[in-house]
Amino acid sequence: MKNVLTIADKWLIAVVLALSGIGIILSIIMFPAYGDTKAEVKVNGTLVKVMALRPGYHEEYRIGGLTEYNIVEAHDGKVRIRQDDSPRQIGVQTGWISHAPQQIVCLPYRVVITLVSSKPSDIDDIVR
Repeated sequence: MKNVLTIADKWLIAVVLALSGIGIILSIIMFPAYGDTKAEVKVNGTLVKVMALRPGYHEEYRIGGLTEYNIVEAHDGKVRIRQDDSPRQIGVQTGWISHAPQQIVCLPYRVVITLVSSKPSDIDDIVR
């Protein structure tokens, strides 16, 4: 059986893999995922909790009572609504967020979680 790959094909594959690896390494170095990012938890527009987002840190915060509640979880530089009893579970389905200015909104209980950072963002503006 004849060899399907030529020397030029092998060189091309090696160059593409090397450039991909360099790109991944540079993106990790130039754009670290963790900084001084914080999660602001607001209920009815009032700030009720600020959670630090950093590696190795875990915190849970419960909003509400036995019914009509949200549980906000911060873990390893990310935040999410882990559990709530709203009918459609949109806040829970949003999942983890980790970069400013991402947000999670739970409309039935008027909970908004916004990530803020002192680092400048590449997003120009957010219309509210």
